[in-house]
Amino acid sequence: MRSVRPRRRSRFDLQRVTIGDYIVLVSALLTFICLFLPWFTTSLTSHSDTWAFAYSEVAAVVVIIFFLVTIFLVFYPALAPDFGLTPLPFATPVVFLTMGGILLLLFTFELGKYGCVQACQGLSRGLGLWIGLIASIAYIVGAIVRWGSRPSRRA
Repeated sequence: MRSVRPRRRSRFDLQRVTIGDYIVLVSALLTFICLFLPWFTTSLTSHSDTWAFAYSEVAAVVVIIFFLVTIFLVFYPALAPDFGLTPLPFATPVVFLTMGGILLLLFTFELGKYGCVQACQGLSRGLGLWIGLIASIAYIVGAIVRWGSRPSRRA
C-alpha cells in the first residue's frame, strides 16, 4: 500500500511581516487616503476645496504607484516561500527609504507650492497635505524600523 502524504496548504504567516512593514503599510494607506482630502481651500471661488487630482496630477499618480508598490513589497516576501516563488534580489528597506524620501520631498514641495498666492489670494492648506506630510515621515520611520528588524546573515 502506498503511503499518502498530507496535502500542504498554503497559508499566510504573519510572523514574516514585521512591525516595520506594518508601519510602512499604514503610512502608505494614509498617503493614499490623503489624496481624497482637500489639499487647498479658498473662499474666493465657488469651489472651496481642491483635492490632489485637481491640484497636482503628478503627485497623485506618484502616491498611487508608491501605494501599490508598497503593498507588493510587503506581501511578496511573506507569500513567496508558500507559493515557491524566488525571493526578491534586493533589500526592501532600501527601497522603502527611497520611496519615503521621495514622498517627503513631494509633500514638502506641495506644501510650499503657491506660497505667495496663499498670502495674497486667501488660500489655505488643507488637511490632506498635512496628513500626507506626516504619513511620509512615518513611512521613513517604518523603513528604518524594518531595516533594524531584518534577520542578520550568519557566516
